[in-house]
Amino acid sequence: MVFLTDLNSGEYVFTYGVFGVQYETLTAEKKKQIATLYSLLSQSADRVDHLQTQNHGFPSVGPSSSTFIAYWISSEEYEKWKETSSWKEFWSGLPDDAGVWREVMTVPKSRFMHASSQEVGSGMSSLLKLKQSSDEGYWGVYRHRLSETPDEHTAPDDTFTSPYVTSANTGSDRPVIDIPKGVGSSIRLGRVTPSIPNNLCFVREGQRQPHCPKEEIDAWVESINPHAQAWITHLNEERNRTGVVSLTTHLGYENPSLEPLTDPFADVEEERIPETNQLAYFLDLAHFELAGRSHRGHVQLRKNAMELYGPGGKLSTMGKAVLYVELCVLKSGDMDAEYIGCMEGTGLMYLNDIS
Repeated sequence: MVFLTDLNSGEYVFTYGVFGVQYETLTAEKKKQIATLYSLLSQSADRVDHLQTQNHGFPSVGPSSSTFIAYWISSEEYEKWKETSSWKEFWSGLPDDAGVWREVMTVPKSRFMHASSQEVGSGMSSLLKLKQSSDEGYWGVYRHRLSETPDEHTAPDDTFTSPYVTSANTGSDRPVIDIPKGVGSSIRLGRVTPSIPNNLCFVREGQRQPHCPKEEIDAWVESINPHAQAWITHLNEERNRTGVVSLTTHLGYENPSLEPLTDPFADVEEERIPETNQLAYFLDLAHFELAGRSHRGHVQLRKNAMELYGPGGKLSTMGKAVLYVELCVLKSGDMDAEYIGCMEGTGLMYLNDIS
């Protein structure tokens, strides 16, 4: 059983924003910059999640960062906020070496999906209701779920296909690109505003284990974690095979209240549950689907999770772990991205070089 965000109650067009600040050392000036950004977002967004760079056991690449994921149920509210003097003054005043970026997506419901293993709010589902569904357990399920929430913004025959293919997937008449791996070692001064190709696919995956019994923790260590690490390593190392343009790993703390914290660096309270996160951009949904069904570790990961938590599984009634995924498929004009003094290869900066 799975729980999906109920999108049938309105003709939603969301704003889904990823904002970040890079730093080698968390100086007082950087903390002030991060706190100001958080305060400005919290004045308007319906929800703001704060994530810190965390390597999940992988070799560290690039600087540390504070990343905020901001949700607006109505894109009109975001459009009003971005024209306020306080936001415009903050953003225009950032220096050429700021290490600050934004990736702001305008997403109609026909191009958005949120699914959770438990009836527990996370991300967008903390703002909208979840509904129980049996639509799970087969390849292509994300594509099918998108087709179940049609609207005027997506044609029924849209295949969500990128205008590009990677150098590992030739044989098409589409232009071929070669995706570099990870973040570079130098800062690109000034502002970079890449053009976003049609049908870029954004994915946020989150996992948390609130007060899990020892049996569940042991099952994760034995049956889930090794395959999850192999899967993330594959996505990162084989970008031309998987179509991964950007991949970052994070740690956040699930705040049970929707009220913003006064300080994003406040000490973690006992009731705030640690949550691992992965944020990725794929060239398109097809690349994401192919990567998942062709990698042995990911296939085994899904199989083990279904056996543990599915009907009759030893954790089917006692399991407390929460796994969720959010997916956005973007039209080329539906992403506003800008990078100011960021490390080469941050986020979608690479796309600026193929435009």
